[in-house]
Amino acid sequence: MKKLKIGLLILCIFSSICLAGCGDVELEAATIVRDDARTGGSLSFVYDKNQRMIYFGGTEEVVQYSGADESRGMEEGCRVGLRVTAPNESLDLETATLEMNGIHYSSSQFLENINGQPQRFFSIYPIVNKEDEEIMFKVKWSDGTKEQEYKIVVVKGTKFMNKDGEIE
Repeated sequence: MKKLKIGLLILCIFSSICLAGCGDVELEAATIVRDDARTGGSLSFVYDKNQRMIYFGGTEEVVQYSGADESRGMEEGCRVGLRVTAPNESLDLETATLEMNGIHYSSSQFLENINGQPQRFFSIYPIVNKEDEEIMFKVKWSDGTKEQEYKIVVVKGTKFMNKDGEIE
């Protein structure tokens, strides 16, 4: 009986330690800026890091039309570009995952690679339109970290260029 009590005591101690410190770690939000080419044109851009919300456009601003880019596997349409950087320098990004538009990507499929070296950032170029007011993407930076969800919002009043250059 004494061994059972000691065993239960050890189990209780381990359980309370695990509840206090086990599980996936919450990281601060990633750093997000416009991509270097400013895909989408001269648009207002605001990133609310605390809410993980990215806002593009504004009244009478126009999202430019982009042609297809087969080398990047991108269809034609109105796109905006973002550069997303991992929130922590010490993360092992080999197990990083990205989900966008219902498609799951492993780190080797989305993290930038320069001279054979994987980088701590990636660029995304989602198609935006007036029908989809929000686009979501999720990143899990490493095993043992919580998945982070981000929303891209096109501000009401933003216009869109069509393939012929007309503004809608």
